Amino acid sequence: MKKNNLKYIVGAVLIIGIGIWIFGSVSSENLTYYYTPSEIAAQKISDDKETIRVMGIVNKGSVKWTPRETKLVFQITDDNKHFIEVEYVGAKPDMFREGQGIIVEGGFTESGLFNAEVLLVKHNEEYKTTDHTGKKEDYYQTLQN
Repeated sequence: MKKNNLKYIVGAVLIIGIGIWIFGSVSSENLTYYYTPSEIAAQKISDDKETIRVMGIVNKGSVKWTPRETKLVFQITDDNKHFIEVEYVGAKPDMFREGQGIIVEGGFTESGLFNAEVLLVKHNEEYKTTDHTGKKEDYYQTLQN
């Protein structure tokens, strides 16, 4: 009986060890640290070829939207001293605007431009409804604006 118990214990330890190893390797591949523009400037991260996430505020006056190409070029900053030029190709998020907090995920090109593959707009969780006690036409007008 002792040999059977030893087999079960060794088998259980082996299965648990393999499970922990798989979980650790999958988790480390999905971890991405959020950098700020000032951290990137201090650490010279722009030379890396890896995918990183950068969080900052859209600099006022820097947004250039080209609807025909669905191309969005803008600058982000965290301290108004360090700026990163970002290019994103894709649908412009409805809540995207100057002064808005955003997170971009991508990498730097050789020219120093940050090529964003993902653009996330940060917003608060507060939801305010519009008063629609008036006419139905007034309600539809607010939907079109």
